[in-house]
Amino acid sequence: PPRVWRNSASTPSATSTRWPPSELARRFGEPGRDLARHARGEDERPVVTESETKSISQETTFARDVRDDKTLEATLREQSAEVARQLRSENLAGRTIKLKLRWPDFTTLTRQTTINRPTDMEDEIAQAALALLKTVRKSDEAVRLIGVGVTGLGEPVRQLGLWDSNTEKSRKLQEAVDALQEKYGRGMIHKGTNK
Repeated sequence: PPRVWRNSASTPSATSTRWPPSELARRFGEPGRDLARHARGEDERPVVTESETKSISQETTFARDVRDDKTLEATLREQSAEVARQLRSENLAGRTIKLKLRWPDFTTLTRQTTINRPTDMEDEIAQAALALLKTVRKSDEAVRLIGVGVTGLGEPVRQLGLWDSNTEKSRKLQEAVDALQEKYGRGMIHKGTNK
């Protein structure tokens, strides 16, 4: 009958490399055989290399509380661009846009909205996040952390209808920008904003 480890003079890891597999099996039964196989690097279990991506997000914690609307908007736009780039790089799109805020007292607020079609476009993500920000934050209210994320992920839907040519042009432009940023660095190309 198998014996327990505490009856032996060695720990399982040290024992498994010093004793022959037959001795481990004799002393400890099936667990001893498994330990001997694992000590030799043998394992029949499938190797899991990646888990399915459930969400993609970006957050920024400010060194000081931020009250400036333009700073918060610019930060959300930058985060939306990075989230969109990550979505495209993984060939994903999502329908649920999340906003995360942390106030100076460290309470955290999250809000989300669901859009009609899955997106991997930074403008759509930013617009949804900015709309959420306007509904939950009073003007001049201080923020310590701000973040945007996308969930409800799946493959992008590429349906072209009569009104979708601008969307497809924007997507191709965004993919070209992604390629240039990948080659020359993220700081090389910036999107202009209306002031």
